[in-house]
Amino acid sequence: MIGALSPYISRIRRSYQSNDIIDRLNYQYTATIISLAAFTLAATQYVGKPIQCWVPPEFTGSWEKYAETYCFAKGSYFLPIDEEIDTSYSQREKIEIGYYQWVPLVLAFQAILFYLPSFIWKALNFNTGINVKAILTSAAQVKKKFDKSTRSAQVQKAASHLLEALEMQRELKKSNVGPITQIGKTRGIYLVILYLFTKLLYVLNVILQFVILNAFLGPQYTFWGVGILQDLINGREWTESGHFPRVTLCDFNVRVLGNIHRWTVQCVLMINMFNEKIFLFFWFWFLLVGVLSVLSLVYWLFATAIGDWRIGFVSKYLRCTSAVSDPPTNEEERQISGFVRDLLRPDGVFLLRLIQTNGGDLLVGEITTALFNRYKERIEEKNNSRAMTASPSSQ
Repeated sequence: MIGALSPYISRIRRSYQSNDIIDRLNYQYTATIISLAAFTLAATQYVGKPIQCWVPPEFTGSWEKYAETYCFAKGSYFLPIDEEIDTSYSQREKIEIGYYQWVPLVLAFQAILFYLPSFIWKALNFNTGINVKAILTSAAQVKKKFDKSTRSAQVQKAASHLLEALEMQRELKKSNVGPITQIGKTRGIYLVILYLFTKLLYVLNVILQFVILNAFLGPQYTFWGVGILQDLINGREWTESGHFPRVTLCDFNVRVLGNIHRWTVQCVLMINMFNEKIFLFFWFWFLLVGVLSVLSLVYWLFATAIGDWRIGFVSKYLRCTSAVSDPPTNEEERQISGFVRDLLRPDGVFLLRLIQTNGGDLLVGEITTALFNRYKERIEEKNNSRAMTASPSSQ
């Protein structure tokens, strides 16, 4: 069984590599959990029997089924057991509860919202000329090589792939694109801006999720999850608070031979017992995801926008692989600064950070060293070419 599923699991795992764990927490794990909850509740509502009503003895089986179907589709209302039913039907309609019919659809919509930022990121990162997923897949192949010579060859191949992508971005910067994309490609910050924008979308999405929950479940509490949890801790059950009531009342009219008969029946909504636990869990889960998404946005903002952080990130791995001295000399510091500024640029450092996030420090250290050595070779070739041009013998 596990062997049969392993190819599909590996495909899912490979698709994660164009982002970090917080992104996957949003678009993969959270969206999957919400989808499973929506599917389970939909099966309970539309296949099972989500409502059962106590009806008068003269009701036949078909009458009872009609009453239950009508009350579930139209909605019912809650009154504490010690309160008398209002004789005004219009007043009863104002307190009807109709959200439970829409729970699966609302959850499905929330799952789509969690996945939407990832879709935007994957759809737009190709416009820079850099195939992020292909680069990360090429880098991941290094981890599968254990022989020293084979691993070194794969490192050079991954470095070449990354270098070609950065060169392609420089070539495409002259293409006829929008002004924002043009500026991003010219300065090598298109991927950085797009990724930070995606991170911001994740944060805004979590805020929107809380707005949806409060509007859908009722504005009795500003912080809905905290209010419900306090009610449970203080022993204030649904019979008093009215949140997710298990027992409700339903009014319906039946026309018999031109006469309208009004009936009021008492119904049990067992589905609300599950709705309460599910939405309470999701409220605090969204809170956790929101806090982690904000922290992730702040981290990536500093890591990609501050030049000293970019240079420090690259310099750390060059020192660990002994590509430069520890601490670097003044000449080596100038080389590192030029390497980060002229060859990698912000998008290149961003790609190295993604490789480190998904592949580890050893992998990114090897690829960074390979790129740095190629940068030094280019500088030496340029210096030799200038020296030959300036010499009298060459003239």
